[in-house]
This record gives sequence, C-alpha cells and structure tokens, in this order.
Amino acid sequence: MLKISFLSSLFLVLFISSGIQIIAESNEDFIINKIDHKVDFPNNISFIFEGFSEKKISDIKVNFKTGDRKALQYGYMDFKTDEENNVSGIMDFRISTTGGYIPPGSTINWHLIFYFDDGTQFISEDYEFIMLDTRFDDWEYLDGDNIRIYYRYSKSRAEKLLFECEQLLLTMAPIIDISSSSNYKKIHLTLYNNYSEMLGAIRSKSKTSDRQLVTAGQAFDESSVVLVLAGKNDIGTSTHEIMHVLVGRKTEGSINLPLWLNEGLAEYANRDKTISYDLYLDWAIGTNQLKPLSQLRSFPGDPKLTLVAYGQSRSVINYLIDNFGETGMNVLLTNISKGKTIDEALINAYGFDLDTLDSDWRKSIGAGPYELREESVVEVNDISSGSCRSNNLIFALPLLLLYSVKNIKRFF
Repeated sequence: MLKISFLSSLFLVLFISSGIQIIAESNEDFIINKIDHKVDFPNNISFIFEGFSEKKISDIKVNFKTGDRKALQYGYMDFKTDEENNVSGIMDFRISTTGGYIPPGSTINWHLIFYFDDGTQFISEDYEFIMLDTRFDDWEYLDGDNIRIYYRYSKSRAEKLLFECEQLLLTMAPIIDISSSSNYKKIHLTLYNNYSEMLGAIRSKSKTSDRQLVTAGQAFDESSVVLVLAGKNDIGTSTHEIMHVLVGRKTEGSINLPLWLNEGLAEYANRDKTISYDLYLDWAIGTNQLKPLSQLRSFPGDPKLTLVAYGQSRSVINYLIDNFGETGMNVLLTNISKGKTIDEALINAYGFDLDTLDSDWRKSIGAGPYELREESVVEVNDISSGSCRSNNLIFALPLLLLYSVKNIKRFF
C-alpha cells in the first residue's frame, strides 16, 4: 500500500507483465489510475500516465535511469485534462539516436514528478522493468548467480554459455573483485540467433568496419548489458564482452581506462581465444604497423589495424600478468578507479610508466622500436561518446591476407 499523506489517498500497487499499474482505492483530489510503459525497440520507450486531479497540473516530469548509470535522464509528458478532470499523459523517449541509445536487456528504473499550479508537487514511487528487443515476443531466460541470459529457441546453447560465463567470473575474481553481496547486479546477456536479427540492436562502429567486419558482440558496462551473436565463437564473444562490463565496474567507468587495457583484459578473459589476432599481430610486427600504446586510445578506422589492435592489446596484458601476476593488474585497475592517469597507475602498481611498458613489451615479442610511417596514417574514430561505452569484439570474415613481405617467413 502506498500512502500519500498530503493528499490522504491510498493506492494499491499491482505489477503486470507489460509494466506497472497503480489503482486508486479512494477518490480524493488527485488519483493515479495507471502508470505504465510501452517499448517499441529500436525506436522508443513510451511512459504513460492516466489519473484524476482536481488540482491543476502544470507539468508531469519523467525521471529514469538505465542500469548502473549515475545520471538521471528526463523528459516531460504531453498531457491533457478533460472537463471531468481526468488526466492522460505520455512521453516518448527515442532510443534510436546515438545519445539516447539503450541496449536491449537494460534495466530501466523510473518515476514521475507532478507539479501543480499551487506550487506543490508529488513524486511517485520508483518503477522498474527490463527493456527487451520487442521485435521478437518469444524471449526466454536462464538465471545464474551473476548472469542472466535472454535467448530464443536454443536453451541448450544458452545453458552452455551460462556455465562458461559463470566460470569466467570465478577465474577473473583476483583481477576484478567479484562481489558476493546480494546487491551485486546481474549482467544481462541477450543472445541473437543470426546477424540480421542482431544488426537492428547493435551500435554501429564505423561505415568502413560495418562493410568489412562482422560485429559478434557488444558490451555496455553502464547498463550491465551484453549483446552476443550465436554461433561457433559465442563462448569467446560472451566471455570477452562480459569482461568489459566487469572492468567497467572495477574502474567505475573511468575515462582514464585506455583501449589497449580494456580490450587486452577482455581477450585475456576470453575462454575460446581465436588465433587470427596473433596472425595480425605477427603481420604488424613485420611491417612496422604496431602503434605505440599511448596512441591506442580508440580503434583505427582501418579494419586490418583494428584487428592488430586486438592482438597487440592481448599480448601486452599477457606480458603484464605473466611477469607481474594478477595482483598487480588488480592494483592497476584500482588506481584507475581512483582517478589516476595511466602513467600514474602503472608507476604505482609496477614501478614503470607507459613508455617503458611499451618498450619492454616490444623487446619481449621481438619488435623493434616504433618508427613513424607517414604512408600508413589512417583515420581514427572515437567511439567513446554517447550514453554508454560500446566495446566490440570483431571477427574478420577472412583470415590474414598473405602479403608479399619477405621477412615474415612464418606466414608461408
């Protein structure tokens, strides 16, 4: 029962599958008859109100929050009052824009604020729902201790993924401090059966990448959501993407988390690693295509160099953990969560800065010092903007093209 003291009204809260309705028990000067929501993915979310008010309403504000985001988003309802003081209102929030995008599987928490002409206001209870991809109405789910998987048709595949993902959290605990608290929020994984279905849900990386690479998964750490394409690589994709969420939580979404560290840890956690990244890394070593770590802040626009970036990032993390252990990596991420720059975090955790790490790692893999190649300058696209961080695990359609590079004998 919800008690509204200043209006002396009582409300019975009823939870229904399509949203939350509130039915008034008494007829006072302000009554909520219905509070609901409707999802039309990937277009918009509609927040709906119906009620009665003898007091004139000046505004109805919708406050809502997605997943673990700290900031509220808001909008104002379009509403009307008829001659009998019945009020109806709706606010449509577009989720198809870059800034407004919300991934399917997100938990939405929201409430309404009613402003009256006499200067008073009323704040409703908080309501919560899971926003699914409503293009399909046959979603089912499996729950683990830390993961929930939404799937269609293939329960056995979902069961296999759930097991692997739960095992991931156990093995990565020394690095990212998995909490056993009852308040620990589950990560939601939405599994798509084919790329045509998934294409309508993912965020585009770049036009070039979209043409030449297949996006097999995306992670949204602030929403605690992962999107995965089902197939022979889905275990690797799922564990890679879930690690992004875990790293995002560990670092508290710090803007000081560099791409090489984020992607490298995701590949370190990958429970079904692909060798194609190693092939691209070897090619980059032989052709001087390795970027300095200080420049790996975002993905290159060239798809080949994007794959090199994955291989390079994975190799650097392996170097750090193999030589200094998982405890050092935990300290590094903790430093970043406290606002330290990557140089400050590295010095505190390991005793050396980023340039030293880059130099020592290059020596360990047999790569020479970085030399600027003017002819190989490529476009860099910043994908960190928008309402949530998106980290793509991308698989090349072909393996590495065999370039005529005489000094890379291992390719032939």
